[in-house]
Amino acid sequence: KDVAGPKGDPGTNGGTGNLKKSERTFTVQASSWMNNWGFYSTNVYFPEITNDVITKGEVKVYMQIGTQWWSLPYAVGDIMMHQSIELDYLHLNYSRIHGVPPSSPGVVTFRVVVFAPVN
Repeated sequence: KDVAGPKGDPGTNGGTGNLKKSERTFTVQASSWMNNWGFYSTNVYFPEITNDVITKGEVKVYMQIGTQWWSLPYAVGDIMMHQSIELDYLHLNYSRIHGVPPSSPGVVTFRVVVFAPVN
């Protein structure tokens, strides 16, 4: 039988973190997807993706399916939605791993969370 020992002294509160978070939700319209020889893509201007974010931070991308948010990359069977980033831009790609290209993804809502270093 486990018996709890005496409680220790309370610790000190943590300091401020070394990252700041920004978040944005946006919808890509069906007409914004470009057919690129077997996959669909769209590029979103995202000034929050700075050089500091690329080298020392992080970018998390989520796609809304129904009422749930799913992190990218997201795949069902052999169809995949994935992302890449570069300075000032978020690139979204929708493709099929095997066989014929997929149909256009249509209207899709995304949430992007950017963690930037605190200077």
